[in-house]
Amino acid sequence: MRGVNFKGFEMAIVLKQKSKEQAATVPDGTYHAELTNVTQFENAYGQRIGFEFTLKDKAVAGAKVMRSTSPQLSASGKLADVIRGMLGRELTADEISKGMDVELLVGSECNVLVLQGKGKNGAVYSNVERIFPRQVSSVSM
Repeated sequence: MRGVNFKGFEMAIVLKQKSKEQAATVPDGTYHAELTNVTQFENAYGQRIGFEFTLKDKAVAGAKVMRSTSPQLSASGKLADVIRGMLGRELTADEISKGMDVELLVGSECNVLVLQGKGKNGAVYSNVERIFPRQVSSVSM
């Protein structure tokens, strides 16, 4: 048998070596960002929630970086850290016990601390290490 037969069509199964291309990275630093997407996925760590941020600073404008957490919300967990950073306040006991719709945060602006790190495959990635509320400085003259 040469391939998989699907409704009368024979399809080849082509397996390739994993790409050795490096993921696009941005320099370590704190950047103005917008939360542009929230996704659910599964990886070696189990079920995850991915928060995709689009950077807005001129030098890196349009670059996308991500932070992922487990989907369990607890007062001291990483998911709560992300939400606190986006909201700029502590979560209430009610929000923690009832849960929150994190998709409502899409479109919110914040600051993100991005640090480069190596994945298990040796590739270098730009990872969101921390999320801070967006504070617009006001200068009075």
